Amino acid sequence: MTTETAARVVEDALYRRLCDFYYDEADLLSQRQYVKWFALLTEDIHYRVGFPEFYEHGTRRQIGIGNPYFDDNHVSLKVRTNLLGNPTTTTAENPPSVYNYFVTNIRARRATDEADAIDVDSRLLIYRVRASEPVPFILGARRKDRLRIEGDGFRIARRDAAIDQSIIQSPNLSFLL
Repeated sequence: MTTETAARVVEDALYRRLCDFYYDEADLLSQRQYVKWFALLTEDIHYRVGFPEFYEHGTRRQIGIGNPYFDDNHVSLKVRTNLLGNPTTTTAENPPSVYNYFVTNIRARRATDEADAIDVDSRLLIYRVRASEPVPFILGARRKDRLRIEGDGFRIARRDAAIDQSIIQSPNLSFLL
């Protein structure tokens, strides 16, 4: 860890609050509480979900988002959460899947380019059971977030999620990361 990086590390009490925020967010998504999840977003949210770029052995593996599956802002996420939360608007989730979200490897640093902002890296595991599928679907992802401190809480200003699989074995992406 460089001296500059060490200076940006958040203090223990703030780190604990960040972890609680992520655990609460995971519970909201697991319970499909999309309206409450949407309230965690800033008006200028940028939400992208893609996959890592893979390279031949011996070359650098870039963890990034090439052509994203989703590239959403506040308006498009509002539409997406309304559709996912309304059982009459999506036949892909009828009956609804059962989800469990797990967040781990949370690392937080104070942002250098914005006051009251924190850059967070985390890992996400989604365990999904569909009534029509005999085998559960498991998806892993790396997330890079920008959180803003607002009052005594946080709001998500940016999320870049890179799904670990290059080929997704799910019949749809009717969930959020």
